[in-house]
Amino acid sequence: MFQLSFLNASLLFFAAATILPLLIWLLAKKKPKKVIFSTLRFIKMSKEQEKSRSKLKNILLLIIRMLIILLVALAVARPMFSSARLKQSAKHPPTALAILIDTSYSMDYTESGKSQLQHAKDAIRQINARTNSDDRLIIISSDKNWNLLHSQIYAGKIPEGLLEQLSVSYTPLTLNEMLELAENKLSESQMPNQEIYLLSDNRMPPEKLKSSLPIASIPLPASRDFENVACTSAKVLPQLVERRNLQLIQFTLENHGNTDRKDLLVKAVVNDIKLAERFVSVAAGQSITESIPIELRSDGWQNGYIEINDERQTRDNRCYFTFPFYSKPRIAVITQSRSLPPILASLLGVYSGSSPTLISPEAMSVATLDAYQLFILYEAGSLSPRLREVLAALNTRKQGLLICAGNNLNADLKSYLNSSFALELKSRVQKAVSIDNLNKHHYISSMIADKTFKNKTIGDYWQAGSKGSAALVSAAGDPMMVAKDKQVLWLWNVSSLNNPFFIDPAFPVLAFRTLDYVSGTEAPDNKAKLGDVLTANQLKLPRGEIISGRRYLSDEPGVYILDPDTPHSRSIAVNQDFADSKARQNPPTGPKKLGADWPKQLFFSRLGHDLWKTLLAIAFALVILELIIVKHEESRGKA
Repeated sequence: MFQLSFLNASLLFFAAATILPLLIWLLAKKKPKKVIFSTLRFIKMSKEQEKSRSKLKNILLLIIRMLIILLVALAVARPMFSSARLKQSAKHPPTALAILIDTSYSMDYTESGKSQLQHAKDAIRQINARTNSDDRLIIISSDKNWNLLHSQIYAGKIPEGLLEQLSVSYTPLTLNEMLELAENKLSESQMPNQEIYLLSDNRMPPEKLKSSLPIASIPLPASRDFENVACTSAKVLPQLVERRNLQLIQFTLENHGNTDRKDLLVKAVVNDIKLAERFVSVAAGQSITESIPIELRSDGWQNGYIEINDERQTRDNRCYFTFPFYSKPRIAVITQSRSLPPILASLLGVYSGSSPTLISPEAMSVATLDAYQLFILYEAGSLSPRLREVLAALNTRKQGLLICAGNNLNADLKSYLNSSFALELKSRVQKAVSIDNLNKHHYISSMIADKTFKNKTIGDYWQAGSKGSAALVSAAGDPMMVAKDKQVLWLWNVSSLNNPFFIDPAFPVLAFRTLDYVSGTEAPDNKAKLGDVLTANQLKLPRGEIISGRRYLSDEPGVYILDPDTPHSRSIAVNQDFADSKARQNPPTGPKKLGADWPKQLFFSRLGHDLWKTLLAIAFALVILELIIVKHEESRGKA
């Protein structure tokens, strides 16, 4: 049984224009007046014969013109011819199809020596085996960057070389984002048969797909027994007081499988050198947090990772970390004094392992900043233009500065501190006040916020009213320590011996964390999530490539080095979202689910053969015929 349908049925109203030539012919037809001449009988008979022939030609031209208009109107409406035999045959009309392939890192899960991504590539090869040369194909990956380079329409087959370039990505598009891109690309093909096929392990977040085009999901081999252990966290444990080469790296392992994993090898690699390894066990469905000791071999930034040996899904076996370490950090104290007060000298000596360098404000310059990891301002007198330039450069370069109040604070220094820390500095107070609050959320004060102190008294400090700044330590309602960016202000008088808090065990912890924070060695600022924007003049990528530019979107896990080969270079550890490591199954709603015999179900829309080209060809032939008839009539009239 034959069927005729129209893709643009709403445009059939243009067929009404077919009657226009008829109306014009009827309106133009006029009945002439009869004039009888007796001597013109033979001429009249001849004219009657000619008139009869002309009438037939005009009717023929009228029919041709009406057919031309009708054929063009039908061609615009896109008629499709189909039959039951066509739909049941192995052949199919030309089709444009898009293949949505999930390339999230869960597709790297391997079983029996083959990953899910490899199974997806094999499925595309089976699609290639059933396509015709008139078909148009396009691959849409969940990797946005890959699509920018390769999302073009191919004739007949997907090139094998393109399949080889497909790999997993860590910042995948959503299925609906892939679907929108596929629909836009398919619309360029101008083909009536358009279909979309989805290849995924269904471990993406659940989505509902909506499309005017038919969508089908091609099944991938299901895992017989999902097993996966992921390393989801790695960080250095801070040293409270002593700076030693021996460090502890804390890591977290999550077992998402149904089998207990015993004797799982964990290794710590720092600066491309394996420094330690140990065996751990993780129960099924559980997570553990352990630590592994490493002995650092050099100063500077320590870039490394914790890695486990899990073969089925390798993309979540590593978790990166980075931190700066200086066994003897170089400290410069900007001061007019020839010696430091005992409490400050003792802290800096223990922290750095040596005495700090004392530099007068007049001897400071911007060029000096590269020679030290840490700067302290103490009894510097008035702020000279040169010193102001140094302080501005420290702020711009995000190098830290600890400002310690002494016996004296100059008016211009007070003005600088009021502006920098949103304070209203008043006078020096020499009376005993008790610490009543510590900020639980800041790196510096969080470690001792919940501790019990033996000595909470501060007997000598500079009183300041807050204008919006959050105090890390306060006493009797007055701020004692404030921080902004990488600058920290101690308002207690470090020159005074009337501060019992200095001999409390909590004070060295607070002081050393302050020095870590100011020098940038605290861990929290050295981490970022995959997809975060990193800002630097130059950036060294995990794969070793160095690029220039102020902003870069991190698109692969690893260690990124900001402004390499410069004195203020630093590293950022970037790790992926580990949600894909879980054994979740979230098949999207909307697509038609094909069975194991899915190759036989390809090209299921099969609308039929498009007739618009044929109709336009006939219309063109009729135009030529009309021209021939008109020219012939004109030549007879001249004769």
